[in-house]
Amino acid sequence: MLVAPAASRLIGCAALVVIVMACGSAGTGSSPSPSPNAAVSPSLTPSTPTLTFKLNGVGATASGTMTVTTGAGTVTVEVKITGLQPMSKHVSHIHIGSCASRGGIKFALNYVVADGQGDADTKSTVNAVYPPTSGKWYVVVHAGPDMNQTNAKYLLCGNLFK
Repeated sequence: MLVAPAASRLIGCAALVVIVMACGSAGTGSSPSPSPNAAVSPSLTPSTPTLTFKLNGVGATASGTMTVTTGAGTVTVEVKITGLQPMSKHVSHIHIGSCASRGGIKFALNYVVADGQGDADTKSTVNAVYPPTSGKWYVVVHAGPDMNQTNAKYLLCGNLFK
């Protein structure tokens, strides 16, 4: 069915009047529509908390920092180290406890791989919430590429709490 242009304009105007009346106007004394809360607005991304901790050598000359960035159900740990043996590879983990009160492995992290100058910058993301609801965490960089014999020794250790 075809609608004449005059009828089409009439229908469009009627629809506009209905929309304006439903929304109200500023001059009628009605309160304005509430604005969405910025904290729950899906178009806004929440700020991502970032914390930096010191990573200390355990009987080694290497040192560095760990930066923890939290997301929605994820924790990203970036380990930056200087003073490693050039081209070396090291197992790393998040453990439960502290460097002074050692506990078991909670999460495996990516290998820390040093460049030709002995510097490393490695990021790992795990599915977790930080800070943990109970207990404390710490990061360990082990002496070698596996957990066999002397490679299992802590080369670097850093607490993920203040």
